[in-house]
Parts: sequence; C-alpha cells; structure tokens
Amino acid sequence: MLSKTEQDIFYKKLGGLIRSARRRANLKQQDIADLLDLKRTSVVNIEQGTQRIQMHSLMEVAIFLKIEPAELLAKLYVLIDKSTPSDVEKKAITKEVAKLDAKEANSEILESFLKFTKYKT
Repeated sequence: MLSKTEQDIFYKKLGGLIRSARRRANLKQQDIADLLDLKRTSVVNIEQGTQRIQMHSLMEVAIFLKIEPAELLAKLYVLIDKSTPSDVEKKAITKEVAKLDAKEANSEILESFLKFTKYKT
C-alpha cells in the first residue's frame, strides 16, 4: 500500500503531465472542466495534484487531448522511477492496457501500472 506521501507525489506528477498535455493542445482549463462537468478550480486542483482525478475521467481527458493512456502512464513511470522504461516495457504497458475492456480499464489500469512500476519515492 502506498503511503500518503507516495500518493501525494503520484498525483502531483500525474497532474503535471495533464497540465503539460493540455498546454501542448492549446486548451484552457475550462475546456477540460467542461468535458468532465467540473468547475475550472477542480481542474486547477487536479493539475496541482491536490484533487485526485477518477480513472474514467483520466481516460476521457487522455482521449480528449489525443494522447494514448499507455503513453501517459509510461511518462508517469519515468517521472516516478527516474528511469526510462525500455521499448519492451512500453510495449508491455500498451499491450496490457489494450487487453482491458472499457469497464475493467477504469479500475485496473492504475492498479496494474503501480504493480508494474514497483513504485518508489
């Protein structure tokens, strides 16, 4: 089980990746808020890591920003583990994500990803 500190780090890094992808797409926080039916301040908090994004919302954001969820997870892996996953590891992540159907994806992607990365601070 991740400690509160580890969870805080995880969501801060995830929020930073979402912010970077949103900026690259030249979108405003309000665009993401409208997509998720949230207030803009909630998107601010998600990007800062102080509010945890739900898995189904993360999937919607990834699709909206035209990024593969597996790519987002691979980038998060690099930020957390401080090492670059090999091409084999990236393919393994992508393959595992592709196996999951939409119902399973909401609850299993994060769990599988955390087990895969052997999360460390």
